[in-house]
Amino acid sequence: MLKISSGGGYFFSSCLLFLVSACVSSLNARTIPEPVTLEFALSRASQSDSPEMMSFSAQQQIALAEQDIAHANEGVYVYINGRLRYVEPSKIVPASKTNDSKLSLDISKRLYDFGQTRSLIDASKANLASVNALYSDYLSKRVVAIMQAYFNVLLADIIYSRSMEAMSIVYVRLDKLRSEFELKKISDIELLKAENEYREIRREQMQAQSDQRLTRLRLSQLISLGYLPEQLEAPDLEQLHLLSVKRELPDVELLYQQAFDQNPRLVALEYKLKSARLKIVGYQAEKYPVIEAKLQAADYARELGTSDKYWAGIEVSVPLYQAGQENAKIRRSTGELVQLESERLLTRQEIEQQILELWLKISDLKRQFDDPDLTIDYRDLYLDRSRALYELEVTSDLGDAMVKLSDAQLFKAQTVFELAINWAKLDVLVGNPMNYYK
Repeated sequence: MLKISSGGGYFFSSCLLFLVSACVSSLNARTIPEPVTLEFALSRASQSDSPEMMSFSAQQQIALAEQDIAHANEGVYVYINGRLRYVEPSKIVPASKTNDSKLSLDISKRLYDFGQTRSLIDASKANLASVNALYSDYLSKRVVAIMQAYFNVLLADIIYSRSMEAMSIVYVRLDKLRSEFELKKISDIELLKAENEYREIRREQMQAQSDQRLTRLRLSQLISLGYLPEQLEAPDLEQLHLLSVKRELPDVELLYQQAFDQNPRLVALEYKLKSARLKIVGYQAEKYPVIEAKLQAADYARELGTSDKYWAGIEVSVPLYQAGQENAKIRRSTGELVQLESERLLTRQEIEQQILELWLKISDLKRQFDDPDLTIDYRDLYLDRSRALYELEVTSDLGDAMVKLSDAQLFKAQTVFELAINWAKLDVLVGNPMNYYK
């Protein structure tokens, strides 16, 4: 009976898991478009289950916690304090009890500390703003990474199709040469050369097939999908003005200024600098008095002249010597401030160079589109001519024409995709929004 029950439970669990898996698969089938589109892929940029997104979420939580800690200095502190104490009472003390225990409720509230708490609160807010700016930069770069991975899949498909065409052509030639070799029309050296050419093309085809799988795996990882459908839709980049050749390229000096004002990394550094300066102000204020309001309600096991049941008052704490602790904090924050100033300068120089490199690349790519369809049109005409001649059995260069057409299409796709990626990278640097489908 136990074995049957165990088996029945296992069967029930298996069925339940199967139904759950089927429901999840059905849900994925409804949410993942077929074919996958670039718009859908980019919409997955902010998925929270990626390691990087989890890391930024943790940084945000840490920054929020630091802000709460800074705010806590302005709050009300409530303690229950108790003591158990046995004493040998002095003969001159009226209360002769040996039990000197005490239970009290203590409440305190900081009233004024010369800006110490306010500076640390503002510093924590600046630190949180810095994390949010870096998060924005990460999301923008993630859009570029997804776009690049998407285009890599499309290019891998084109390359694979081209390799299949080339392999088919070489195989037909090799088969023809083998027949001629059997008829003693060609030498074994010529046949060996053709076989080596076929093996080389075959290796390229196998590599192209592997690249198809690898590029799809990379894209599925970036957009957090358990699988990636075979078909991807090629985007019409002409309709996406911000990624197309029609977009006007501003003067490079204007791009520099826009980046210095809006680049998320520079914005994050500005907030970090602000946070460091505010911390210095807060640490300097630790040398000044702290004014607090305090209340206490207590109960005593033995009552003396100083055993007050209730009391309330204002206390002023004036720091005279703190073992150099406050000076050490100031020196540390000053060092961090200098380090951040240096980092900002280096980041500005780095961004300046990257903008110029992208500006030059985009300029060169746009010049290639002065007559964008010329090469494709010629290849199409060449293919039509070759097909006609092939049908008339005048020549057999149809295969070569198809490969040349594929080469031209691959070159154009590479150029269009490279231009789109460079536009997106430039948008990241100058702090433009990355909402290409909104």
